[in-house]
Amino acid sequence: MTSTPTSAATAATVTRWTPSWSPDHTDSSLPPITVINDPHDLPDYTITALASHHPATGRVAVHPTPLATAPAYLAHDLIRALGKHLPPPHREAPWWTLNAESSWRVTLAWTQALHIDHYVICRAHRITERHLEYLMALRERTRTRLTLVISGPPPAALATVLSAVRHHEIDSLEAARQHLNTGAQSRSHASNYPGWHHAAPFPAPDDEPWYALPPRSRHPGRRPATTTPTSRGTVNLLPGRATVPPPVVLLALTDLAAPSPHHEAVAQRIHTRIAHPVHAAAVAVRALTGYGIDQLAHLTRPTPQRPQADLPADLPRWAELLLEAAHVHSELENYTRPGLPAHLTDANKPFRLTCGEEEEIAHATETCRLLAANPAPERPSTRRKNP
Repeated sequence: MTSTPTSAATAATVTRWTPSWSPDHTDSSLPPITVINDPHDLPDYTITALASHHPATGRVAVHPTPLATAPAYLAHDLIRALGKHLPPPHREAPWWTLNAESSWRVTLAWTQALHIDHYVICRAHRITERHLEYLMALRERTRTRLTLVISGPPPAALATVLSAVRHHEIDSLEAARQHLNTGAQSRSHASNYPGWHHAAPFPAPDDEPWYALPPRSRHPGRRPATTTPTSRGTVNLLPGRATVPPPVVLLALTDLAAPSPHHEAVAQRIHTRIAHPVHAAAVAVRALTGYGIDQLAHLTRPTPQRPQADLPADLPRWAELLLEAAHVHSELENYTRPGLPAHLTDANKPFRLTCGEEEEIAHATETCRLLAANPAPERPSTRRKNP
């Protein structure tokens, strides 16, 4: 009996990354964990730990939400410590925020793309056993340094972890200050990420200007969008939203001779207000090119083998970083064996959108006060019509 051959594309898919960890499966070459003991819960320890927060140099300090025990909560705390906000509370929570594994994949994507190499966790004695396991899984994957500030009796789960990994303990405030105030170095391009220097307000103030995205490109795909006219052209409106002031029209990246202050403002909004890396990258591409949401999954990026592509080769660095984070997230969601041809891995396609993500991207676009422009008009036909 002959077996049915498996296609190369199917055989390429291995597994998605899951935040799982056990004491008998750990990399002994990882940097040792640092445990700062604060048995009397002195405020100076927490103040010192939070003051060490400097993401532009790769170090992020996190104060976990008190009494938040749901498995996704610590991932959300890390995302917020990176300067990002989850969707506003008046909206129904997106599916990924309710799923622990999805939330930790988002955290890992940002950690890797932004070159975060040191997490400082305050009040680590209060995090749950599941949170600790997820944190260890993140450490294993990203090889980040980990400092835990224990301001109370250490839980049994922590003792189990420490018995399986290399670690060292600090028992004085002076030693804690020395540990937390040394070792930070510039993280190359990540230090120029706009969110480290300028954070857009969240939620958006009522008087914040709206921007109209560049006119919709005709390629790839030509599915028309539903539009509603305004006094400044035509824009897409999500159902149930009130009329907005006339927006400022953005120019496409290919029409700009120099970086636009408007795009810099948009970059800050995207960094601050969109927590999911794929959605953030999608909104950035829309702001720079005018492509519609339905076109994103078909877009291609230039490669040495295929220099002709839908996206420009010289995207701004802030947009490249978002695309890097989206790429990392896509690999975590659907890990593909390296070394395969691009036509099997879709390596030149930055977006692999799942069902329902189009609506999330639409909401993320409007969270940044961006409106979709009218599709570009079709060229008139030169063929003669029959009378």
